[in-house]
Amino acid sequence: MIRRARQSDVAFIHAILARFGREGRLLGRPLTEIYDFLRDFLIAEDASGAPIGVCGLHLCWENLAEVRSLAVLPEAQGKGVGTKLVEACCSEALTMGFNNVFTLTYRPEFFQSLGFRVVDKQLLPNKIWADCIKCVKFPNCDETALLLEM
Repeated sequence: MIRRARQSDVAFIHAILARFGREGRLLGRPLTEIYDFLRDFLIAEDASGAPIGVCGLHLCWENLAEVRSLAVLPEAQGKGVGTKLVEACCSEALTMGFNNVFTLTYRPEFFQSLGFRVVDKQLLPNKIWADCIKCVKFPNCDETALLLEM
């Protein structure tokens, strides 16, 4: 099941993003940011109701949203959880009138399988780089930018 994140999910979101951040798979987020952007997050639950994945949809600019912070527990990977989270974010973007969704990722093949295409990062508006300034890899980002035009 995919649902909106709640305050009780903050510890899970922080822990899984920190874990994947340490592994170099995504940009971890401080607790203050998770609280600030809690409305951005969706949670995937297993049959018992335990959280097994997270994904965020951040509204960036005119007709442009970002899918970010996608993380699924290792034991739940390969079962379509990540796909369902991204699809739910894209559906929400469309509902709000955002027809273009991008992501920055180390797993471009996953997003390509969902219809995203690789684009030059320079095509994205400067507004999206606000988070990047906080990254230890800035300005030498080695993530791949992908865009889905819906």
